[in-house]
Amino acid sequence: MAKQMNYALALYADGVLTIELEPPIAIGGWSIEYFETHRPGNLSGQVIKSMTSGFYGVSGMNIVNSGQGILSVNLYATDTSGRCPGNYAFQCRRTDSGLHKVTVEGYRIANY
Repeated sequence: MAKQMNYALALYADGVLTIELEPPIAIGGWSIEYFETHRPGNLSGQVIKSMTSGFYGVSGMNIVNSGQGILSVNLYATDTSGRCPGNYAFQCRRTDSGLHKVTVEGYRIANY
């Protein structure tokens, strides 16, 4: 089962979301995706960030501690620009071939 977590971020603000997997597990070499939508289960993501082995930090995701399963997602004002006010559902999921699994899910709480 995926870890549940929520976080607050003001509209048009930059922020860093730190995600810790439970139980702690080594994530070096994983492909991971952050996927945010207006409602849980939507297929069209409004914010999508991903990282794969050797390409950490390219789209705004970084490994903080590989052995303990801690990563960060940089969220920029441009990610929320032009979006309607409200709460948004997100998932952080492993996307390696044959190993698709949601690791963390929750809501970004609108903080105006």
